[in-house]
This record gives sequence, C-alpha cells and structure tokens, in this order.
Amino acid sequence: MRIARIIEYFPPHAGGMERHGLMLSKEQIKMGNNVEVFIGVGDKKLLPEIYKMPLKFLPLYGKSRRFWFNIWAYFAVKKHHKKNPYDIMHFHGDFIEAFFGGKLSKKLGIPSVLTIHAGLNKKLLKPKNAKCFSNIDKIICVSKEIFNDLKSIGIPEIKLAVISSGVYLVEFQSADQNKIIALRNQYSKPIIVSVGVLRPAKGFKYLIEAFKKIKEKLNGANMVIIGEGSDKAELEKQARNTSGIHFMSRQNHGGVIEYLKAADIFALASISMEGDREGTPTSIMEAMAAGLPVVATKVGGNPYLIKDGENGFLVDEKNSEALAQAIIKLSEDEILRLKIKEKNLEDIKQKDWPEIARKITEIY
Repeated sequence: MRIARIIEYFPPHAGGMERHGLMLSKEQIKMGNNVEVFIGVGDKKLLPEIYKMPLKFLPLYGKSRRFWFNIWAYFAVKKHHKKNPYDIMHFHGDFIEAFFGGKLSKKLGIPSVLTIHAGLNKKLLKPKNAKCFSNIDKIICVSKEIFNDLKSIGIPEIKLAVISSGVYLVEFQSADQNKIIALRNQYSKPIIVSVGVLRPAKGFKYLIEAFKKIKEKLNGANMVIIGEGSDKAELEKQARNTSGIHFMSRQNHGGVIEYLKAADIFALASISMEGDREGTPTSIMEAMAAGLPVVATKVGGNPYLIKDGENGFLVDEKNSEALAQAIIKLSEDEILRLKIKEKNLEDIKQKDWPEIARKITEIY
C-alpha cells in the first residue's frame, strides 16, 4: 500500500503528534507499506522518503505557517501522486487539515484519513463546521472527548474511531540501567518528573506552585522538568527562589526514558485553553511504561489513561493545592506506588506501537 502522510511538525521537534507520525510511519514500513511523509518542520533524514516545505522564512508557529503548509502539501502530494499514485492519504491536524485534505481527496479520487491529536477549539464546534470533514473518509480521535465533540456537531459515529497514540515498550525494557542508577543517585527523593512543551496549556505554572507546597512537607523533594518552549524564561523566573526544580532542555528519547525510569512520580498539570487542549498525552503513556504513578489534571484524554486511585490520581485543573496533596500522598505510600507500578506495566501493553499501527492500518 502506498501511503501519503501529511503532518506539519515532525521530530526532532518535540511533541506527541510528532513522535506519533514518526513511529506510525516506521511501523507501517515494517508491515511492507510504502510511506511518503510531507512535513513543514523536522529532519528529512529520519525516513527514506520525506518531503519538506521549503518556505523557511515563515515563523515556527502561527496561522500563516499552518495555512502555507497546507497549501504547499496540497500541491506537493498532488505532484507526487501523478508520478506514482497513492492508495490512501493520512492527514494529522483538525479543521484546517480536514478542509484542505478533503479537497485533495476529492480531487485525486483516493480515500483519506485524519487523525486529531489534541482537543478541539470549542468555538469551532458548531454544526456548520462539520462540513469541513465532509470529504474525509475516516477520522481517528486520540481520545473519547474528541470523539464526542465531533459527534455533537453532527459527524456520523460510523465515520469516527478512537485510537490513541502508542509507545515502544522495548525501549523501556532495554534502557541503560547504569544511567538510570546514576540519575537516581543525583537527586534526593522523591523525584518528580514532568515532560512537555513549555507552553501555557501544559500548566507548568501550577505544577511549580504545587512543588513549592510539596517542599514544605518533603524538603528533599526534587522536580525535573523536561522540555523547551515559549514559557521557559517565565517558568525559570517563577522557580528561581525554590530549590530542587531542575529544567532540562530537550532530551533525546532515550534520555527521557532514563529520567522516567529514575523518577518516583510523573506529573502533568495540563489546562484547557481555546485552540490548545490536551489530547491523549504520549508523556503519560511513557510514564506508565516506566511503571510510574501519574498525577494529572481532569482534562482532555487524561481520564482515558488514568483512573483515579487505581493507576494514579486525577485533580482539577489550575489547582496547585490538589496537585501537591496527590503527589505527597504517593510519595509517602510506597505500597501504593508498587501496586500502581504493576497495574500500569500491565495496562500499557495495549499501547505498544506495533498494536496501535495494526489498528490504524486496519482502518485503511
């Protein structure tokens, strides 16, 4: 099968959607498919056939880049299809990608799939906007929340499927134990870790507030924040007078796994914002694969992964006190942490990338 994947951001640019696109492509190639990927940002050397938008003068983020990427991808896919026809196109995005992708699908006469990775902008959830998806054959939602949002504006349920992202369990099983031990010895306990792009919707501001409360109870606590983003300078300023907060710049994936395996608790303090809502976070799934208990907010696809009191705790968004109390409870209860570790290591088996890729390819 010849597959065209259209995804604006691609590794090494950090994010769950980016890694999803790379891992899914690799697995589908292993299955014997020919996958060609069209990207706006990322490394062309990661796969045999990647085509990259040449408009380097555009800002890294913003509506103008997104618009021009979709215009470029429309004509680039059309050109390559003419040389060697695709069997299916797979877009990654939401309303804008559905609009351009649907037009291209209709023009070329080949089926199209769209994966929506993050929560949808509530302002756009109106029945009239359902027409953006009219020429997309199947919509994969990474969370039940996205599924319900699309259903609420009149998109037929038969057109929708819920399939989250995935993780490579083998990467966690083969992690460098010496490096993990070295990291554990580097920090006093408990070690709390959080991974994500440093932007407002990830709620790091509230996590830092929570950590200040944690330090009052657990003086030896350390928190490692892994990621880059527009909020980094402001967050570093907020954390300046609190010992035990460590900002790690972007890590390679092996490095992220080592920090997760070295930690005691994973925390994600996401909040819901217009145009930037949580999907089903890869970071939570990776924490589960590392056997960590998770403290997360009740937004997006977080409740899809975390069952309160079973494999972690869910708290209200923007509530630093609740975040702190949940982390303190886990820190003080080793038996509970071990129980959660066993459950997460068992549950995450359903999210192994070969299994996720098989489900998505069945959709094709």
